[in-house]
Amino acid sequence: MTAGSKALPDRIDGWKSIGAHFGRDRTTAIRWARERELPVHRIPGGKNATVYALRHELDRWAESGHRDVDMSGTPREMVLPRRRRVVATATLIAFAVGGAGWAALPWIAPAASSSPAMLVLPRDPLTADRFLKGRDLLADRDAASIEGAIAVLRDVTRRDPGYGPGYAALAEALVLSREFGTRDDRQAFPEARAAARDALRLAPSLASAHRVNGFIAYWWEQDFATARAYFDRAIALAPADATGHFWYGNILADHGDSADALRHLRQARTMQPGSVPIQTDLAWALWSAGQDDDAVAAFNDLAQRHPDFAVIHDCLAIIRLAEGDYAGYIQGQARVAALRQSDTLLKRTDALARASTDGLGRTGEMLLQFARADRASGEHRTAAWAAFVASSTHDERSLLTILGEAEARHERWGDAGLVRRIRNRWPDETHIQAALNRLTGS
Repeated sequence: MTAGSKALPDRIDGWKSIGAHFGRDRTTAIRWARERELPVHRIPGGKNATVYALRHELDRWAESGHRDVDMSGTPREMVLPRRRRVVATATLIAFAVGGAGWAALPWIAPAASSSPAMLVLPRDPLTADRFLKGRDLLADRDAASIEGAIAVLRDVTRRDPGYGPGYAALAEALVLSREFGTRDDRQAFPEARAAARDALRLAPSLASAHRVNGFIAYWWEQDFATARAYFDRAIALAPADATGHFWYGNILADHGDSADALRHLRQARTMQPGSVPIQTDLAWALWSAGQDDDAVAAFNDLAQRHPDFAVIHDCLAIIRLAEGDYAGYIQGQARVAALRQSDTLLKRTDALARASTDGLGRTGEMLLQFARADRASGEHRTAAWAAFVASSTHDERSLLTILGEAEARHERWGDAGLVRRIRNRWPDETHIQAALNRLTGS
């Protein structure tokens, strides 16, 4: 087992670290202990007694009546449900968020002054309670809670089949189950698409219905034009909804529309200052746009301030692989495996660490083996990740084979950041450049 794959210690020492467990500051932790019975232990002695907490007790406290607590320090609805990516062989979200000091820039449009319309609850009190419970469970962003949310929201749609927001919430829960739960794309997207379409049919002016339909159109149906139309409508309906700008910016970054992506992500950041997911996706968008120094600086800053946010380490690991730093990549993924408690990824990082003792060639072969296996299994809808791995390991023959196979399957790629690095590594290979042009529609 690598050092980065060790389980997190259960004990957390000091108010600052206790607050950081929830993405909050020490003052908030002290207030919660005083007003909301946050489970904190004190070691007797002296005027300023030492305090500590146990991670499992904090998590249990957050799950039992304190569901408004955000373990990332960000409103839960702001955590982006990204397309499932497999980094070196495990199911992970690869593209996230990040950024630095853009809020004061004059070209950012101010948030709309009007508040989003208040959500109307179902008329039946029991159904309304079930809907709110499903939303609360969905906010927890862990596998068990999301599965619970799906079950509860399915019940809401059965109880009130004419309630559009119930279908929209169910669609979002299913989408999130790919990232935080146990479903793969094939298990989540078909039902999510049906629920999203029902939401739009029943509530055509509901921004979240357009937003989730746009997400599905891009990541599942690979239809950027339709996704753009949905997001444009969602933002027109709710211009002050940071989530709409956030999700749209992420899609635009993946598609390669860097200027528009950065504009929407920076807009989201002005609306939700301090959001770790938005900052992380902004950093990824910078990297995708080729602004490497700014992106790495933002990610390193985020990793220092929010060491338990797995997506940050995931993105940094990919960047290290692009730079040829295999050891850094393996270490970063081991950290992700520990934070996500992913046995699959942990096994793979252990295997990669062992392979690295046999030389870089063996490590590259194993990385590519994992990537191609994931594409063959359907875990990846395109071969972009496999092509990036082949390129990063300087395996031109495998890269050409992967590109040819992808064209034969009529794949359409986003993955702008990965594609940019492939292009940069093979600037004079016209056959590689031409294949990438065809796959991305450039």
